[in-house]
Amino acid sequence: MTAGRRVPRRTAAAAIAGLLAFAGLLTLGGCAAGLPPADPGYPRFTAAQLRADGYPDPHHVPIGPEWAPRRDASGREIGYRTICKGPLWLDRPDVGRTAGRLSLGPFTVEFDSGYDPCQIAPLLEHCEAALVDVGSLLGLAPGDSLPILNPDNLDEYLQLTGQGPWRMMRYGGGACTVQPVPVLIARTLLPHAAYELVARWLLDANGCGALPTWLREGLALYAADLGVHLNNYMAQYRPDGPVLLAPGDADALLDAAPLPDAELDRQMHRRAHYSAFVMVWRLVEDHGGPTRLRAFLAAVRDGAAPDAACRAAYGLDLAALAAQLDASQGTEPIGDTVQSRSPHLPGAARDGAAPEKRTSDE
Repeated sequence: MTAGRRVPRRTAAAAIAGLLAFAGLLTLGGCAAGLPPADPGYPRFTAAQLRADGYPDPHHVPIGPEWAPRRDASGREIGYRTICKGPLWLDRPDVGRTAGRLSLGPFTVEFDSGYDPCQIAPLLEHCEAALVDVGSLLGLAPGDSLPILNPDNLDEYLQLTGQGPWRMMRYGGGACTVQPVPVLIARTLLPHAAYELVARWLLDANGCGALPTWLREGLALYAADLGVHLNNYMAQYRPDGPVLLAPGDADALLDAAPLPDAELDRQMHRRAHYSAFVMVWRLVEDHGGPTRLRAFLAAVRDGAAPDAACRAAYGLDLAALAAQLDASQGTEPIGDTVQSRSPHLPGAARDGAAPEKRTSDE
């Protein structure tokens, strides 16, 4: 996740918050005694900054001549362009390669042997980076293995999953079928999909399957920095009225099989996903940051009942937490504008730069 400069709040607002905290009236915000500490750097943005710059999106940073792969703590290059550089296979010793199969760490991707391995390798590269970043965000360790199937084309993806292309993957039982990697690349969604997948897997592998659907889905979408895309998908639906859904409605849609009407399924799935994302955005950004989130997830992982873990971390049970974060109440965090810009750059850095165009049909 990208970090943003925190702007100090007005003195009067801080004083009022302090008085409420002393009185024990701010529970979700983290001021009540006994709750885990809040991250001092959160929220990362003021409301004005968020409306001006939109959601952060680190996955569309331009690659220039001086760009180089990231390195882990040992100095080893990891992530994007470390298995292949374009069509060039780089012979990483820790990457397994056989006909129709690539593996790296816990990840294995199977694909038609007619694909060049370098067409598929970016998925593994982004999954490797996601394991570091999402693992740190959530405070969760990986499971033993994650098998991934890459279908030949979108027709086969629909046949295997029963899902349209507005659903990037079908995850369940510790395995995943993703849209064809070249399709996700063309849609500028591959790194987002990898981060979402890894987040789903980490939550599943650490006993978080009993959490409410809005929370599990929202955490995966938040970890994937999908806010720009999800916001922009709403452009075609906003003229018909509010797009955000109540938690129960979002859960019902996300738990159900795809709707038989493809266009309606596309609309409602995207609205449910955006609603879950907004709820988790508010939870992490406005109510304690990753430190409190990690305390909550660690308690669930270690066997605490989800409601008890939620009360210990946020002072509320899960139902009350959902009511507090209800996306259908209030306005959208960045308003109702499409982010036709380079979302990974803060406003000052964007001055004079050509915008990165995005549409609601990504």
